[in-house]
Amino acid sequence: MGPTQDRSEIVFFDVETTFPIRHIWEFGAILVCPRKLEELDKYTTLVRPADPSLVSNLCARRNDITPEDVFSAPTFADIADTVFDILQ
Repeated sequence: MGPTQDRSEIVFFDVETTFPIRHIWEFGAILVCPRKLEELDKYTTLVRPADPSLVSNLCARRNDITPEDVFSAPTFADIADTVFDILQ
């Protein structure tokens, strides 16, 4: 997904976060054509928190994502430009 001029698409996005310390550890987005209600593009990635050891067992059970899953994922700083392009 990249930036375009005069976009008429709709973006739906979702994040999974850690608890109790709030860190994003998954970001997903779907680009939809509002006229046809069809998926045009999608993006999803795990996100490595600054300190994966802070992820609680409750959070891992609730989201089905473990610290091991995000160990090699990009940081939010690594994906920030992509997220910005998707949401603008």
